[in-house]
Amino acid sequence: MPHTDPKNNQILKLQKENERLKKQLTKFGKDKYGLFWFDVPEGFENDVENMLPILEEVPKLAIKSRDDKPTHILIEGDNYHALTCLNYTHKAKIDVIYIDPPYNTGSDGFKYKDKRILDKYPDGTDVPKDSPLRHSYWLSFMKKRLELARDVLRDEGIIFINIDENELAQLKLLCDDIFIERNLVAIFTWIRKRKPSHLDLHIRKNTEFILCYAKNIKKLKPLKSSPAEDEKPYPFYNSGNKKAILSFPANYIKVSSLPDGIYQPKIFKDKKTSVRLLNKIIIKKGLIVSPFKLEGEWRYSQNSLNELLKNNEKIIIKGSKFKPYFIRELQGGIEELKNTMTILGSTGKIRRMNGKDNLEDELLVGTNEDAEEELSSIGIKFSNPKPVSLIRFLTKISTIWKKDKNAIVLDFFAGSGTTGEAVMKLNQEDDGKRQFILVTNNDEVVNGKKYRIMTDVCYPRIKNAIKGSKNKKPLGNSIKYFKTAFVGKNNILNATDEDKIELAHNAGGLLAIAENTLELVRQNRYYQLFEDKNKERNTAVYFREELSKFEEFTKMVKGLKKKTTVYVFSWGDEEFSDDFAYFKDVRVKTIPQPILEIYKNIYNLEV
Repeated sequence: MPHTDPKNNQILKLQKENERLKKQLTKFGKDKYGLFWFDVPEGFENDVENMLPILEEVPKLAIKSRDDKPTHILIEGDNYHALTCLNYTHKAKIDVIYIDPPYNTGSDGFKYKDKRILDKYPDGTDVPKDSPLRHSYWLSFMKKRLELARDVLRDEGIIFINIDENELAQLKLLCDDIFIERNLVAIFTWIRKRKPSHLDLHIRKNTEFILCYAKNIKKLKPLKSSPAEDEKPYPFYNSGNKKAILSFPANYIKVSSLPDGIYQPKIFKDKKTSVRLLNKIIIKKGLIVSPFKLEGEWRYSQNSLNELLKNNEKIIIKGSKFKPYFIRELQGGIEELKNTMTILGSTGKIRRMNGKDNLEDELLVGTNEDAEEELSSIGIKFSNPKPVSLIRFLTKISTIWKKDKNAIVLDFFAGSGTTGEAVMKLNQEDDGKRQFILVTNNDEVVNGKKYRIMTDVCYPRIKNAIKGSKNKKPLGNSIKYFKTAFVGKNNILNATDEDKIELAHNAGGLLAIAENTLELVRQNRYYQLFEDKNKERNTAVYFREELSKFEEFTKMVKGLKKKTTVYVFSWGDEEFSDDFAYFKDVRVKTIPQPILEIYKNIYNLEV
């Protein structure tokens, strides 16, 4: 297959860069309102300018539990490279993202790998508070990652971002641009400390913020399951009001706790209410099929009732005492949660959410002090960790919005791994099957101390939660451990046939993650076979360009007799569908071209 001329590719790349800069200048000229900064090229770009990113499993660090709980994913490496890979494996698949990025305080250890001076500062440049590029570095860093995060979110997806006042204003405007301002669900205020620092010069601060955006706020509507969660009843009766008569139409009002039959005029009383039915009615299949009148101390007038009827609102007779209720549907839970739960935390008193018994403990989320105790109890020290209860709460309210206990939860600033433990604990509480994906690097300096974050902090914490310890019961669950890696000798735009072959040969980890079939059960020089934890689905990969073992491969697939996704090496879009046309429950896809297409879109490169 002929190669693309590298010189032509280089010219095309320069033309595209020129177009990008022209558009940026035009934007500065036309936009009257927005967030503008000097976009500083980041050092990681050197990697993707010369190679192709993949995810590579580290089998010895896998943890397998014999239970029906999910297999989760840990990824060690730069989160930009990990997000690039996840844009292939999980494009529009992630339900919930929680991140706790660097706050850029000037003393929190945030470094930026400025590509222009990377030869002088290969580990990155410190960003002090008085740096002229302080906010530009941080915004350049965040924008690239949030754009990739947006693309892995489902249309119904939600993202939570922890931040303090140093970058709150900038982050809000950045997210308004990336996620669209109308998709802002809430800005939560979290009480992070019970005892604020005495070192603050002007005021003792004890709060941080959590920005919450939806991918599409109109999609945040829960499934209809129970009135307690999806609907709020408003009683017509209000003791002390003047008695009045309300007229109800036939074939509109449903009843509960009243059997079908004929009901004569009667007074229905309890300790607080007295409702008088003024005429005979008939109930059939839970519906009052005749017009009727009720006398009582009503909060609604006949005009208000007529307006409800005109708008087709839901009205029921609830209970055996003939008390009518207007049932207001909650708009995806958004407005109620937005109005009643924006302050998270406790200073010693349990807060209730509108008195809802099923959520009465949800606002009691912990502080940094609690988080430090959680880690110290298992012998781990880490700066400014988040408490399990905070992330458990955010994941829980995402469940309220989405009614999804099988959600995929991503944290690409995973730090000490709090998100992983929170998800496992929430699954244990409500028998959920949520899967988490945690991404963090393995080399970071925080407040002068160097951590191997994944191997010394995050992984041991997750392992301890799964297996338990003296102070903790085991949570079970399983883990697969991956590292970001690179293949090939050229970038995406200049990928040669040899690069494509090498990518296909090393794509097994990506494909296993994409299909959530994480157990490798067979491998040779030509093909691989993966299965899910429950042994219900397979992924079969024929990764060689030569077809000498392809017949053997198809026989293997035929003998699986379960849902199988087949990946076959192809130079183009040919899917080899005919070879599997009569196989039951088999889907056919190709590699490596679809992977390259995703990468090209990310780097805005098109041949």
